[in-house]
Parts: sequence; structure tokens; C-alpha cells
Amino acid sequence: MAEHFIDALGDFCPIPNLKVQAALQQLLPGDYITLLTDHSCTVSVIQAEMRRKRYSMEVEEVDNGIWQITIRK
Repeated sequence: MAEHFIDALGDFCPIPNLKVQAALQQLLPGDYITLLTDHSCTVSVIQAEMRRKRYSMEVEEVDNGIWQITIRK
């Protein structure tokens, strides 16, 4: 099991989504991606994309205006 950490603080759409898509190609069963973002649009875009692809994910606002998204294969 491996963690792929993506620091997308300061990145605007579509950059965080492109980074997640690249990491998804390397994901093995049991691996997960942790994305840190401060852009609320990124949260909704990633949520919709992961639902469509049927990946398990969790979203947590870890600080005011900063979200941590965990995506599992």
C-alpha cells in the first residue's frame, strides 16, 4: 500500500485534476492519493470525477478553506 501525496495549494483548475489523473494511472489496489487543496472548485470537480469512476474518497476541511481529499482504489 502506497500513498501518493499531491500538494495543490495555490493551484487552480484544471491543474489539481490533471495531477490526480496522472497519479490514478500509477495507483495499485490498496494504494491511495492524498490531495491538499485550497480551491473549492477543485473539491467539487474531483468529487464528481471520482464518483463517475467509482473510486472511494473522503473529503475533510482540515483548516479554514483548505481541504484534504483522500482517494482509494
